[in-house]
Amino acid sequence: MDGIFGVGWLGDAALVLLILAVLMPRDSQRAVVLIIASLLGIGAGIFELGRPSYALWCGLVIVAILIKLALHAYKQADVRFSPEDRLLLEAHLGDLEPALARRLLDEGHWISANKGDVLVEEAQAAPCLYFLAAGTATVSRAGVDVGHCGAGDLIGEATAVDGSAASGTVRLATNGRLWFVPAERLRSFLAANPSAHSALQGGFMRALRDKLSAANARAAQSSAD
Repeated sequence: MDGIFGVGWLGDAALVLLILAVLMPRDSQRAVVLIIASLLGIGAGIFELGRPSYALWCGLVIVAILIKLALHAYKQADVRFSPEDRLLLEAHLGDLEPALARRLLDEGHWISANKGDVLVEEAQAAPCLYFLAAGTATVSRAGVDVGHCGAGDLIGEATAVDGSAASGTVRLATNGRLWFVPAERLRSFLAANPSAHSALQGGFMRALRDKLSAANARAAQSSAD
């Protein structure tokens, strides 16, 4: 019996899943869909087409995907992060696969910075993307303090990617410990790794929302006082 109530749908479903696999954003998702499509292909080869060789080829595809997944899992498990790296990873890079996050971290550097160091200048593009692991910084506009950044905050994420002008000056209020990556290197990395770009954009948007929420809360508190 053909059609949706028979075995004739197996091949059609396999083709649909192959198309969906192309659209999957993550390799792991794509692999799962391909395995399901191959299983349906095995069914189609045996029951619909009557071609065991076709089913065999679909089975070999599954084996190849499983081998690739195993190698990928091995590489991910072999990635190492320092305690400082994990602070940044857990705060803002959680959407990146570990190996890709490791490569991004290696594009930048961890440094100790001094009170008074200027990280971003108002009306200029941020030279780097910063992650403040320890310490505090003030944000000022036209010389007036309008906010602050603390441990766990990203600095320069709004301008480092697109090169737009910063809306304020960010200066360390205390000695600090931070990771930074030059804006040009960040843009080159994202251009070469589109999946990292989409994952980081999500993290940047969350960071901006958190800053806006904190700013609104401070403004509300000031009005109440």
